[in-house]
Amino acid sequence: MNKKPSEDRVAFLEEQVNDYMKKLLVDSPYLVLMYFEKQVKRYSTMLEQGIAFPASVEITLQHLIEHYSSLISLLKEYIHVQIKAEKNSSGDFMT
Repeated sequence: MNKKPSEDRVAFLEEQVNDYMKKLLVDSPYLVLMYFEKQVKRYSTMLEQGIAFPASVEITLQHLIEHYSSLISLLKEYIHVQIKAEKNSSGDFMT
């Protein structure tokens, strides 16, 4: 049977989040989210300090910030889906 696109998206999100949880040796998507938020802040601060980095380092930091920011969005979407699923499974359909 074919899955609905929303089911495919949830499966994709779950696979990605589980992979990052395994790589970071954590047991919660919130901890993965905190890690990436911390890294974005760290790299942004490095660029904002005005230290003269070689161009290749600046470009790498910018790419990491962009990549981690997209992962933060993915994690927030996953967490939102999980919270919604938990509410629906608890019988609280009025929310």
